[in-house]
Amino acid sequence: MSEALPPEPVPVLTVLRRPGWVWGLVAVVGLAVLFVFLGEWQFGRHEGKVVRNTKIDTNYAAEPVPLTDLLASPSTALPATVVWRPVQVSGHYEPASTVLIRNRPLNGDYGYEVVVPLRLGDGSALLVDRGWIPNGRTGAAPDAVPAPPAGTVTVIARLRPGEPGLSRTPPPGQEERIDLARIGLRVGGPVYQAYGVLAQESPAPVDAPAALPRPDEDLGPHLAYAWQWYGFALSAFVLYGYYLRKEARGDVPSPQPPSGGPSLPALPRLPRRSRGAEPTDEEWEDAADR
Repeated sequence: MSEALPPEPVPVLTVLRRPGWVWGLVAVVGLAVLFVFLGEWQFGRHEGKVVRNTKIDTNYAAEPVPLTDLLASPSTALPATVVWRPVQVSGHYEPASTVLIRNRPLNGDYGYEVVVPLRLGDGSALLVDRGWIPNGRTGAAPDAVPAPPAGTVTVIARLRPGEPGLSRTPPPGQEERIDLARIGLRVGGPVYQAYGVLAQESPAPVDAPAALPRPDEDLGPHLAYAWQWYGFALSAFVLYGYYLRKEARGDVPSPQPPSGGPSLPALPRLPRRSRGAEPTDEEWEDAADR
């Protein structure tokens, strides 16, 4: 039995015109666009962290300035360029309006951040995050909340924008987020559209919440993920071109009948007879001898 000859090579453009390869190219282009989009998303997250870290490096250790140098009035929105910038302000704390912010981590433990309004001389208030305290024995409330200094206090705090609020109703005296508008309703009077993370207060209290650490400046894996998605987009075209070339060169063999096995004997051919007539015994013997 003769072996089948390999298929003849054909031009790549001829293979590319075949419907299966056309739809394959459409699928590859679609996947590549998706992969590039995911890469851009990861790259944007990386760039966002770079911008955030630049602000921290520029502002965190800057010299404190008066609050009104950065925020002309309580209704002034906090500019993005001065986030984490230290300000110095004097007033008196209002411990009766203390708000505990729930589910805040510190060194792997969860607890509360203690936000206390500082009433300034003009009647406005700046919310001050005095630091972190651990969960209580039940987890529903802390066992104790350190009291802020009484009387006039000079505070150095780093400015932060408020956090988006949640619709859930927390226990009395607690909040899920540092929602300036919502907390401001409890405080009363003009409340600044930024809050301060405490860096220093004078006079210093004997007992105080744990100071919040400098923000984490780890950039994370977003840049590596971005390059990974870009690589996937390129690989889709490389693989398509590789298999297209194999098809054009005939490297993908066509299905062939099996060979090498035992062959069956050919059936004897009988003489043609009129319809309905049966072969005679002599005709069967003659056919078997052929």
